[in-house]
Amino acid sequence: MLMRFLTGLFLLMPVFAYGQLSQNLFIDTKAMSLGNAVTADPVGIMDIHFNPAGLTKLDDRQIQIQLMNIVLKSEADFSLPEDYDSSQAGLLDIADDPILDQNGNAKSEATAAAYIPGYGIMPMTLPLLTLPNGGISIKPPGSKFTFANAVYAPMAAGFAKEDDDAGRFQAKQVALQRFTYFSPSFGYQVNDQLSLGAGFLFSHQAVAVVQDIRAPNVLISVLEELQDAFACFDDNGNSTGNDPLAPIISLCGGNVGPYDDVGELTIKTEETLSPSFNLGLLWEPVDWFAFGMGYQSEAKSRLKGTYELNYSDDFADFFRTFNNSIVGAIGGAIFSLPTGLKKEAGNVTTELIYPQHFQTGIKLRFLDDFQFNADAGWTDFDKWDELKFRFDRQVSFLGAAKTLAPDLVTNDTLRQPLGYKSVWSFGFGFQYDLNSRVQLRLGYEPRKSSIPDEARSIQAPLGFARMYSLGMGYQWDLDTVVDLSLSFMQSQETILADPQDAEASGEYENSSNALNRNCLTCTVTNPYPGLDVETRLTIGAAGFSFRTKF
Repeated sequence: MLMRFLTGLFLLMPVFAYGQLSQNLFIDTKAMSLGNAVTADPVGIMDIHFNPAGLTKLDDRQIQIQLMNIVLKSEADFSLPEDYDSSQAGLLDIADDPILDQNGNAKSEATAAAYIPGYGIMPMTLPLLTLPNGGISIKPPGSKFTFANAVYAPMAAGFAKEDDDAGRFQAKQVALQRFTYFSPSFGYQVNDQLSLGAGFLFSHQAVAVVQDIRAPNVLISVLEELQDAFACFDDNGNSTGNDPLAPIISLCGGNVGPYDDVGELTIKTEETLSPSFNLGLLWEPVDWFAFGMGYQSEAKSRLKGTYELNYSDDFADFFRTFNNSIVGAIGGAIFSLPTGLKKEAGNVTTELIYPQHFQTGIKLRFLDDFQFNADAGWTDFDKWDELKFRFDRQVSFLGAAKTLAPDLVTNDTLRQPLGYKSVWSFGFGFQYDLNSRVQLRLGYEPRKSSIPDEARSIQAPLGFARMYSLGMGYQWDLDTVVDLSLSFMQSQETILADPQDAEASGEYENSSNALNRNCLTCTVTNPYPGLDVETRLTIGAAGFSFRTKF
């Protein structure tokens, strides 16, 4: 029973897919309109992020304010496989899953959420999420240095679902956020062709999740069958007082089944000071060609926070009475089973690496009014190989899991394998100078997923995605530039269940260990075993930027 959700309880593996989701997204309006292919094409003060060497293009004193308005929707469709036969189901009939309607289908929808330091996850009630950022730059007269500082979020993603949503068993609420609140940076113009730059970033890092828990498993089904045979509960779920094997063993303390709620888990962790640095180079040997490189260092954050696990009444009552029986007392002592408490809470710490990122690109001008940008970027997601949580006390729900997976679990630690892969991604931008004031832009960015197939989930439904964008720049006057952008991105995944007659130890490439495997001994969560799942992540964004001298 515990094996299904205990060792995989802290199911933050899919949460980290958000790191890739927000990589280089929603940071700068011009960059978005050019497919984020701007390493060799300075954008303004947000070159702090893309390529600090580009800051040398900013004269005098300038201020920039940006608003990125985002519409985000995450959807998942659950269904019974077309060839599913309930008569061959055995003890665990997938068709009995209460999330399914009479046609064997269910739907989950999630909207945007944000992490508020000191509070936690806040669902956005409005369909529109606005991400502001801004900064200033100063270039002293006659100096080769340009200094700048900005406030922005290099990583910001979150989702929230309703309390009765079918997908609540994989993150009812989740957020992964990195907020840079101080970023002193500089660009240095070596000569007319070459510029160098660097930035020193001080950020707040947060990871948080709220998740309902259930344990659909054959072992739980056996227990439910025994409770039915013993007539422990009436048709309304009320206790009949029957417990025929007590005091040898008590199985009627609480009404439990494979699709019953076990409880709700809440984790909130954050680090208020997470430093990192950026480096950049910009080379412009001729007026029609430019080459740029940008490097963002990794940052190790020791996240500290709290966890709280509220068990359902039936789950807590079952273990309370079970442990009071002879077999329960002995088994509970040997396997460190839950004691029957309705709530466990305490402090938790983990180390999160914000992965290093390298990007390089070119800018080509041709036919006077046309420009083409191309970038290639690499992110070191290999560093997300595993995640280890350390609790400030022995936690009862890890006790049994330790017996089943001693290489992953102790009484106060949990190690969660991740297995993410480093990937290269590319971006392309096209610009047309309509006249001396107006620039029209198009962008395209195919984004390859770093998530292994066996780790796909509805918690972060991000597979291969394509971003399409357009925008314009407008020279308002000699000192003022306005940029606008519109962008659209969508990712779709089909995650088929294992065959109904699948071997528990078999290899089935279509299903996911983090979602719908038919596996009795899996040590990661599978809250939707046997169901086919289709996911869709849709993001639309409209950006506005205003930069002027002061």
